[in-house]
Amino acid sequence: MNRKEVYILAIITFLTVFAWVVFGIIHAKNTSAINASEIKKLAPLTPYFDSDIINQLNTRRDI
Repeated sequence: MNRKEVYILAIITFLTVFAWVVFGIIHAKNTSAINASEIKKLAPLTPYFDSDIINQLNTRRDI
């Protein structure tokens, strides 16, 4: 290989690595977003029990 071929190979390698890094960053930016349905699923539960409904369940007869 002469000097010109090594130079061309180095440029092609640099451009490939550069494009790979750029596309990796773009992919990570676009896929790591949390949408509204996932935020709703992650909301904490409220520890509130409706005592009227619990009393109604306790008064049911077994079948």
